[in-house]
Amino acid sequence: MIFSSNKSCLVFDVFTGIGVSPPLLPVDEYSEINYAALTAPLASPNSHLIVFTAFSNFFWRVGSNLWLKHSPCNGKLNNIVIFKGQVFGMGSDRRLFMVHLMPRIRVQKIPLAWGGNNSMTKWHLSTHWLVACGDLLLLVGCQSCFPRTGDIFEAYRLDMSTKPAKWVKVEELENWAIFISNDERSQALSCMNPERRGGRSNCMYFYDSGRSVAFELGKSLQGVLFMSIGCGSMVQPIWVVPSLFSLCRDS
Repeated sequence: MIFSSNKSCLVFDVFTGIGVSPPLLPVDEYSEINYAALTAPLASPNSHLIVFTAFSNFFWRVGSNLWLKHSPCNGKLNNIVIFKGQVFGMGSDRRLFMVHLMPRIRVQKIPLAWGGNNSMTKWHLSTHWLVACGDLLLLVGCQSCFPRTGDIFEAYRLDMSTKPAKWVKVEELENWAIFISNDERSQALSCMNPERRGGRSNCMYFYDSGRSVAFELGKSLQGVLFMSIGCGSMVQPIWVVPSLFSLCRDS
């Protein structure tokens, strides 16, 4: 769990009870931390805490005594996903980056081709999440800024076999389900064979106002009056995948 207050951060391991505090962030008192992500377990030799403020990204290697600031000229990262051991990030302008943590912090822009046969145009999805789903890195979302009954969620996979890379439409999730939150700071999660826990494959699960809603990919939303997605001051409920906790205990 990652907590923040003004310039201070705390990363807390819920299994061991150990908390790790990085140095104070090198920002002024009016800067707010909008989002934070950990790239690997605390015990990993290459574990980094990435913190996003309104204008910059800061990187702290666990155990070090300083923060490294990411140059805003490359764009601010709003979403971090770990996929096949690599750190990917996406900005609000839809630019996609690969973050290299060793031997030094380097943010590499991934050139993308937009449009064309069965691929996505740049602003096609107004509301979107970056999520690792098995062997696929997906961009899932909806054309509406505020999804409601009748809207359709779509998914696109990153195809890096072409130069430049492109987002190719995925018709179904097969035996996977994706869980999203109304808090934009909460990372989307994927789960294989959700039927084992009473869920349904090829569905997206959304939690809001004390209830969860399941809707099938590519089908119109039913019974959803309004999806409020934002970043409020109160901590919102988040999804967790039980198998991830089992892996942590086993290791």
